[in-house]
Parts: sequence; structure tokens; C-alpha cells
Amino acid sequence: MPPISIAIIDSRVNPGHSHVGHVEDGASFLPRSPGDGTVARSPDFRDEIGHGTAIAGIIREKAPHARFHAAKIFAGSLRASMAALLAALEWAVEQNAKIIHLSLGTRNERFKEVLEPLCRSAFERGTILVAAATAADALIWPAVLDTVIGVYWNALCDEETLIHHPDNPVEFGAHGLPRPIPGRPQELNFRGSSFAAARVTARIAELLVSDPDMNCQQARSALAHLARIERLPFLL
Repeated sequence: MPPISIAIIDSRVNPGHSHVGHVEDGASFLPRSPGDGTVARSPDFRDEIGHGTAIAGIIREKAPHARFHAAKIFAGSLRASMAALLAALEWAVEQNAKIIHLSLGTRNERFKEVLEPLCRSAFERGTILVAAATAADALIWPAVLDTVIGVYWNALCDEETLIHHPDNPVEFGAHGLPRPIPGRPQELNFRGSSFAAARVTARIAELLVSDPDMNCQQARSALAHLARIERLPFLL
């Protein structure tokens, strides 16, 4: 079976990190100038923040032979323009990534109109999109789209636990801390829903080893089967 192809849309990935190893390729999608709404693409491999590298480290632990494609939309801070996200998503689809991992989302509903068709196109190609959200009842796009598997940080989850909320906009909760780094206290390390989403991406990569043709809906069902079900009230 060929290696699983995973696109990570984040702050880039450092292939020299001990938790990561080889990165197949990548590109940077950053604003040409502040506020002008256009994006410049470049082959920039630097991860100034380290966030994308930590995400990749979580996935690599479960998917040692995966091919990583790294899209950089964060530089200096964990904020990105919608134009950068859309350009990175289009690029990830062009790479024929089987999984696209998104460490971000937006509460701005007007962006749903531009995200939805692109996510639908990827979904129909058999691509599995995983996106971070802030809570099970949070309306965060694209995590709440039916073509995307949404994940938030559930503080009750350890590294191997997955919680499923079948009645909520964001279906899955997972552990929100990265892999420990020797010499650095875990409380000083990154944390958040993007790392919970990475743990789900890693779990899907494991599932794909035995079923490489699995699509997003099948992955969602398989994850639900592995998870502990919790039904939470959701009020619009």
C-alpha cells in the first residue's frame, strides 16, 4: 500500500524535529501586504512558531510512514486570512492529500459560503478533512460542515480517549496537548483544540492502513464506534 498523504495547514513543519522526520513538500500562503486581500505563494519551509511541527509530531507517532505536505498560513502568530486558508486548501487538494488537517476555524458565518463548496469538492474526491473547533456546541466553520470532521479539546480525554457527541455541531472531543518534549515542562508547551484535532487525524491515518479507500463518512462512523458517546444539549 502506498504511504498515506496528509496535508497539514498550519505554521509549516520542521522536518529536522525528532518527532517529525521527512516532509514531502510544502508551500507558504501569506498576505502580500497587510489588508490587501491577496496571497503570495512561496516555497518557504520555516516554521517560526513551532505549532505546525508539534501538530505533525502527534500525527507521525501514529502514522510513521505518512507523507506530509505542509502548507504555511501562520507566520508570527496563529492568525491567518481567509484568502490564505482558501489558497492552502486548494493547494492541499491539488496534492491529492487523503487527509487535510486544519488547525483553525472561524466564527464568521459569511465565510461559510466560500468554505462550503471547497470542502464539498474535497469530500466528493474522497478526501477526509479534519478541523479544530472550540467546543462541542461551537458554530465554527469549517468544523461544523457535514463534509468535515470537527474536533475540540475535551479536558477529560487522555491521549487515547475519544468522545463522540452525535447530537452536536462538533462531533468529537479529544486530548488537547502535544507530545511531551524532553526538558520542557508540559504545562509550558502548546495546548488547544488544534492538537485534539491532530489526534483525530492520527487516528484516521491508523484506520486508513487497513482500509485505504475509506471516505469521510466511513471515517466518521469508524471514529464514533471507537469513541465514548456523550449526549449534550445543544440550543440554537
